[in-house]
Amino acid sequence: MDRKEKRQKIDQAIRDITIPFLREKGFMGSLPHFRRQNKDGINLLTFQHSLYDTKFIVEIANCPPEGITTHWGKEISKNKVTAHDMGHRLRLGSEKNSSPVLQQVHFLSRESGFSTTSIAT
Repeated sequence: MDRKEKRQKIDQAIRDITIPFLREKGFMGSLPHFRRQNKDGINLLTFQHSLYDTKFIVEIANCPPEGITTHWGKEISKNKVTAHDMGHRLRLGSEKNSSPVLQQVHFLSRESGFSTTSIAT
């Protein structure tokens, strides 16, 4: 199986398994960007595939409920903001984040968003 076929299988698994789970948890959007509006903010989730391998990572971030204004003045509405737009975000699945401390993410209710817990390996 070549790289393109592997990528198609990964994308199909994300569509068949992950996206229904995200919808069940209140996320809206389509690959690669998803968002979930809460009363106190927006949970953002973005899938990012490697150009050189069949690996992918998931970036997650929180955003104010109204969207953001970048440091250079660009306004991004709550319906357009993505995890990539946020300066502070977690990257799940990245080898660059391998360290003695892991960032573990727990998805909670729609209202409470998600929390992070650092745990030692």
